[in-house]
Parts: sequence; C-alpha cells; structure tokens
Amino acid sequence: MSDEQEAVQGETKEQKFQRLATKRTQAALQKIRLITNLTSSSYAYTPEQAAKIIGSLRAAVDAVEAKFNRVRGTQPADPSFSL
Repeated sequence: MSDEQEAVQGETKEQKFQRLATKRTQAALQKIRLITNLTSSSYAYTPEQAAKIIGSLRAAVDAVEAKFNRVRGTQPADPSFSL
C-alpha cells in the first residue's frame, strides 16, 4: 500500500478525509507552482497556449467544486456578476 492509501487504525472517515485532502491539495498546489514556472523568460509561449492552460485548470477546479456542492446538497455559486 502507498503512503496515501495506508489506512490508519481507528481513523474516522473525517480524519481520513482530512489526511488525504491535505496531501492531495498540497500536491496539486505544488504542480500549479511548477506550471507557474513556465512563465519565466526561459520559455516561449503564445497567449493562446497560456489561455488553454488556464482554461483547463479552471475547468478542473470547477469540476471539483461541483462535486463537493453536489455531495453536500448545495447549489453552486452563481457564475454571473454585475455591479
């Protein structure tokens, strides 16, 4: 069993969630930091390529949010905005 999959004796579902969510979120944030490094002058990219990366990341976060909202039985935030 991997470190992430290793069950802790007597661990509650909430404790397991917290343990795994912390590890997985930290790993996801580290990968995003690595993507951020692609903006350095060592690389060349087009605005279209940057938009595609950002769009993909937003879509993934939106999907996670939708899953959490569905499970909790809440409605997703209203995507519209006006002043």
